[in-house]
Amino acid sequence: MRVGVIGPLGGDELAENVADSLGRMGVEVIRLGPAHPSRRNGYLKAGTMLVRAAIPRLDERSQRDIARSALNAHCDVVINSDVRLLPEIVAQIRRGGARVALWYTDGVSLLGRQLMFLSPYDALFFKEPHIVERVAANLDLPAYYLPEACNPRWHRPLGPAGTEPHLVIAGTMYPIRVRLLERLLAKGIPLRLYGAGVPAWIGDTPIRAVHTGRHLIREEKAKVFRSAAGVLNTINDVQGVNARLFEATGSGAAVLSEFRPALPDLFSIGSQILAYRDFDELVDQATRLLNEAGLAGRLGDAASRRAHAEHSYDKRMTTILETLA
Repeated sequence: MRVGVIGPLGGDELAENVADSLGRMGVEVIRLGPAHPSRRNGYLKAGTMLVRAAIPRLDERSQRDIARSALNAHCDVVINSDVRLLPEIVAQIRRGGARVALWYTDGVSLLGRQLMFLSPYDALFFKEPHIVERVAANLDLPAYYLPEACNPRWHRPLGPAGTEPHLVIAGTMYPIRVRLLERLLAKGIPLRLYGAGVPAWIGDTPIRAVHTGRHLIREEKAKVFRSAAGVLNTINDVQGVNARLFEATGSGAAVLSEFRPALPDLFSIGSQILAYRDFDELVDQATRLLNEAGLAGRLGDAASRRAHAEHSYDKRMTTILETLA
């Protein structure tokens, strides 16, 4: 079987993990790349997006290469993780004989132009149950719930658990997260932050002093997560959960996650992860992680076993391929 993969590649990108998993499963993988070429300069990237939105023909012209590559490679299946892929390109790939699926793993707020609902996909997979419920109630489309995953190749326990006396947070510093972390610092909860820095437009904030300025991927991410007293996981989704939950649990970290309705079906709260519903509960659980000897190791080991057994990319790829079949 030949499977084409569309989306940004490298690091911990979704398309990279999909391709890596399929390769381990014995599938011939065709890396078709992203719908848009990536640009490092943020201003240039924003300007390019505006131009492309105003002149759709530019997108279609550049994306024809993706359809052509899928056709020339005789792909049986194409899995797309790039929300910017145009409906006509999906149609071209299908006319070439491939079955095409989208796995959308961002939140409701990032649906963009909602091109997936205009595209003739054979299957649409969403990590957000709320989207699937809306589509099922109102649209005659093949939509399925599929949470994100970990990659046991690099999201695995590396070293002893809980040796560093702080909570780790990795990700974008948006205002809600910044305000929450400021409150935690004021309560005396030690933090260490990773990922993109705090944007200048947010202004003065004490969390700049605990931000490392480092971006974590793969084994380095696993080591940092495993060694922390806990990994704090804040969630933007309505009902579902994010990729960080699976990366951290797969790495054997003690995860303290914001509660969402989908969470109890994925991990056992209390024995595999900890959860919070409000700030007071967050402080209480964070204090436990920082002070209760052996808790990080017990949670991390149990969570890693569950993540590797039930929530790997191999499991998710099996679901997608079986659905398309």
